[in-house]
Amino acid sequence: MISLKKTTKGTMVGIVIFIIVALSINFLLVPISKDYIEQSNAHLKAVNAKIISMDLPVKVLNNILTQVTNDASNKSNVKLLDAFENNQKTLYLLAQDIESEFVKLQEDTVSLNKLSLMRHEAIINRIQDLMIDLKMSAMRVDELLRGSDIDNTPIDVIENYAQKLSVGIEALNSYVEELNDKIIRDFTFILNAVFIILILFLIIFSIGVYKFVTFDQQFVLKSFLQLERHQYDFSALPQSKTIFSEQHEIAELVKEILDEANFTKEVKDLVSEYYHMDDLIESLFGKVTRRMGVDRVGIAFVDYSRKKFIAEYGVANYGNVKLGPGFEVNFDKTTLVKILYTKEAFITDDLEEELKKRPHSASLILLRNEGVKSNIVVPLIMGEAVFGVVFFSSSEKKHFDKMHLRLAEKVIYEISGLLNRSYFTKVVLSRITNSFSELVDQKDNETGDHILRMVKYSVAIAEGLRKKNLPDYPVNRKFVLEIERNASSHDIGKVGIPDSILKKPGKLTPEEWQTMKTHAKIGADIFKSLREGLQVFESDFYVFAEEIARHHHERWDGTGYPDGLAGFEIPLSARIVAIADVFDALSSKRAYKEPFSFERSVEMIKESAGNHLDPVIVDVFVENLEAIWTIYQEVE
Repeated sequence: MISLKKTTKGTMVGIVIFIIVALSINFLLVPISKDYIEQSNAHLKAVNAKIISMDLPVKVLNNILTQVTNDASNKSNVKLLDAFENNQKTLYLLAQDIESEFVKLQEDTVSLNKLSLMRHEAIINRIQDLMIDLKMSAMRVDELLRGSDIDNTPIDVIENYAQKLSVGIEALNSYVEELNDKIIRDFTFILNAVFIILILFLIIFSIGVYKFVTFDQQFVLKSFLQLERHQYDFSALPQSKTIFSEQHEIAELVKEILDEANFTKEVKDLVSEYYHMDDLIESLFGKVTRRMGVDRVGIAFVDYSRKKFIAEYGVANYGNVKLGPGFEVNFDKTTLVKILYTKEAFITDDLEEELKKRPHSASLILLRNEGVKSNIVVPLIMGEAVFGVVFFSSSEKKHFDKMHLRLAEKVIYEISGLLNRSYFTKVVLSRITNSFSELVDQKDNETGDHILRMVKYSVAIAEGLRKKNLPDYPVNRKFVLEIERNASSHDIGKVGIPDSILKKPGKLTPEEWQTMKTHAKIGADIFKSLREGLQVFESDFYVFAEEIARHHHERWDGTGYPDGLAGFEIPLSARIVAIADVFDALSSKRAYKEPFSFERSVEMIKESAGNHLDPVIVDVFVENLEAIWTIYQEVE
């Protein structure tokens, strides 16, 4: 396919060349040829005139020789002798002049042959042969006259050669005239051909340009109309065979714009269709996989209060996910922090090279272990602040280009509102719940430190389980994050317990104890009600909180409350929080008791393994006593 730009440039160069050729022919070759033709004609006329001039001397010589032959006494006639010598000399000089003119005429013919690019070899050869013959005749006359006298002049032979010259010059005139005509016709034909070709070329080029302008103008205008009407079918646009590569480029660009607009519309439709963020991300992943060839999509949110990025969602087309939800990284441990200030998306072409620069980066190591080789990183912006980051990842180096980056930004622009509402609603509700839990806790405890310690104990135990990767204890980073967010809600049901029971310094009566035990169900009912009200927002929201509130007083041996669950029937989240709650209750001062020492509290936890508490989780608790001790000291 030809390029309009190159064709235009070529056309201009061609026009210049055609003009130069035409001017060269018209103002250089034609004048030169004309000079040679005029010169040749002049020499030919001169030869012709001299041949004609030979007729009189030949006749005079013939007459004198006739008189001498008829009357020998005439040989001594002085007048006859003078006339013979004069005419003999004239004829001799004419023969020499004719030879000289033939030499010049031959040179002119050779020059004309070169100017005609040897196209007329046949007639040139005939002219050359005839001139050689005529020249030889003139030379023969010259030889016959040189040194001859009245007694030995072969006038009849000379007369024959003169006659031959006279006849030959007529043929030569005809040949030269034919050659001159051919050369003039050649130049006329070349000039006409040059201008005809130039005109045809300009006409064809003009037709192409006209088609380019008229078709593409309509093509682009209709493209805009389709975009305005939210119609993205490329085949509905006028279709025409393209001439120039620029037309193909315009068509491809329009097709790309329509495809992107259609993809953006599909994303908008997804946002309006889904209310649950997980469902949206799953569906969106399918679309971007097909459209952009990505292997992984991840979302991390920014926790400015803790100066951390926290991975919240992640989906991949492979099962080896290492950097999952709940993964945290401090601002000062990642170069990702720059996006908080630039607010600009960027491409990382080669994560392996990045890892060489920052070999201790936990996130890069995890991505390397997953097989991720390149990334697009797009900020989630609300107002003037970056509240999160979305990662589009590929298992190929240098997979992404500017088109992918532009498309990724459009996708994120469409879903950022939903992500913002979803994430911050979750965060706000979690913090409200935590604050409410702390208020409730203050009714039951002397300080609010119980909540803080218990949450940290729970996270330490959950993190220990995650690292052990036990078959029946599926704990990932997201699970740890959910424990951190929901552990504080375990006793929220105590809001429904009278203060007279909560703050009673002595032992509770059986009736009071039955009332106290209802706090588990009250708390679960609170979260169940909230969860059902938030179904449209997120189906799993408050599931952890409900599980923990209801079941953190269940016992491993099945003697707990409110449902008497045993062993693995008890949700894992509740089993973890139960150990943290019991340990803090043992090691803390309450209205009805003094605190046990750290060591004694640990021993009592060990003693409870297998009856009250999950023995495996108790083992993990003991294995992480250093972390437990640190928390105990920090919040004592």
